[in-house]
Amino acid sequence: MSSPSGGVRMSSPGVGSGVSDGPAQAVRDLSAAFAARDLNAALACFAPGDDVGYAGSERAETAVGRVALTALLGDVFLRPEAYTWQVRETTVHIDGSRAYVFAEADGVARADAGGEENFPYRVSGLVEQVGGRWLWRHCQGSEPSA
Repeated sequence: MSSPSGGVRMSSPGVGSGVSDGPAQAVRDLSAAFAARDLNAALACFAPGDDVGYAGSERAETAVGRVALTALLGDVFLRPEAYTWQVRETTVHIDGSRAYVFAEADGVARADAGGEENFPYRVSGLVEQVGGRWLWRHCQGSEPSA
């Protein structure tokens, strides 16, 4: 269904469903890499080159450039918990080979020692199509307050 701003709002297939929904697939691909704490898989979710960026939900979680992105995600993946999110709904605005993606999700932090913490999560940013796959140029994750 079209949103008033011309974007397309859709419910997302579940993680591991094998179904791609265009630019919104980038959100699920990055979630899978975070869940596995797989740095190479996470970096492969970003467009090639140095013109990439990431902003997480914590003040110090910002990176501009491939070197900074690698360092930041490496630090996040060394924490004693893994993060993942299940997308509930996405809004996508496509312009040629680029798109803006906004996703409402349910986040989960799984502690190495056991236990889970659930929280609302949002993922948004600019993706571009590279070799048939939608990759992040800049991604921002945030935890909306109640």
